[in-house]
Amino acid sequence: IIGAIWSGSIRERFSDERIAANEASTAKANADASAANAVAAKASENSANANEMAAKSNLRAAEVEKQNTDLRIKFANRRINETQHKILLEVLSKSPSSFNIETMGDSESGIYAADILKTFTDAHWTVDKKEFPLGVIWIGLILFKTEDPANLVIEDAFRKAHIQYKIGNENRKKATIMVGGRPPVF
Repeated sequence: IIGAIWSGSIRERFSDERIAANEASTAKANADASAANAVAAKASENSANANEMAAKSNLRAAEVEKQNTDLRIKFANRRINETQHKILLEVLSKSPSSFNIETMGDSESGIYAADILKTFTDAHWTVDKKEFPLGVIWIGLILFKTEDPANLVIEDAFRKAHIQYKIGNENRKKATIMVGGRPPVF
């Protein structure tokens, strides 16, 4: 009996130690889980913050790209694009006529004038006079006032092709297009 009591108390003591060790391990595991949950919550919060920052950055990048595109358009040389060429040909070729063209001496105006000349000649129009006026500065694309009916056809073609122009103050005998300097961008 003494042996049974003695071995029972050893077993009980061993069992108590195991229980205590298991409880300590459980407490440590719970503490580790709590710490892991805190880290996960912080990571989730950081992830949410990172996602919000990324979304804001993407929005800002899109805004900057739009501003860059707007600036490229503002500073781009004037040209007759493919769509405008097609529209101009359609309108101008119905009533071929002749006209005069005057161009400022800068390269941008010259290139734009070359586009206009090519389009008009493709539509079977003829150029009576090409001039580079000295001592005057014109800005933009100008059609001078005239009684020449060709001017109305040119105006109609420019409007339909969405080409900006203005009517000059001077009267001319012949339909005259003045390709002035590029309008200011600001």
